[in-house]
Amino acid sequence: MALSDQTIAKRYGKALFESAKEADVLEKTGLELAQLKQVLQAEPRFVSFMTSPSIKQEDKLSMLEHLKSGASDLTKNLVSMVYDYGRIANLEGIIDEFNRLTDEEEKTVRATVTTAIALDDARKDKIAASFAKVVGAKKVILDTKVDPEIIGGAILKSNSYIFDGSIRSKIAEIKRLLVK
Repeated sequence: MALSDQTIAKRYGKALFESAKEADVLEKTGLELAQLKQVLQAEPRFVSFMTSPSIKQEDKLSMLEHLKSGASDLTKNLVSMVYDYGRIANLEGIIDEFNRLTDEEEKTVRATVTTAIALDDARKDKIAASFAKVVGAKKVILDTKVDPEIIGGAILKSNSYIFDGSIRSKIAEIKRLLVK
């Protein structure tokens, strides 16, 4: 029976996390994986290239060597292993699972804040600090988005929490109450 992509990501991500933690290289591995993920996202045809039967094996191995250049042994071994086992398409999911486990270990929460206008660094830091207190995290990493349609206020979303303090939602609530 074939394993699901989610099962593969969880197993490999957990093994990678435990290996990095044991070797005391969680931060370094996380930084390398972030770079690797950027490459995967910047070149979406990479997986097709690596899994295509029409591409020569030596070309694929050359691409892998280029991808692994400058990385630690742990990251190199991960890339080689997922390729050797035909799981290169799962690499991004494995990285996401590693990040999830690292965030859990370090009590870090990743959230998205949507505002009508761009936030400066001071405002972003203040929102992150306030949200950290609400969710009981040591650190909050904010991804910011701008959506002028929310009119004002902010919408904050993490895996387990949604706060909608936008003017758009307040207006919708007032309309709902008026129609009642």
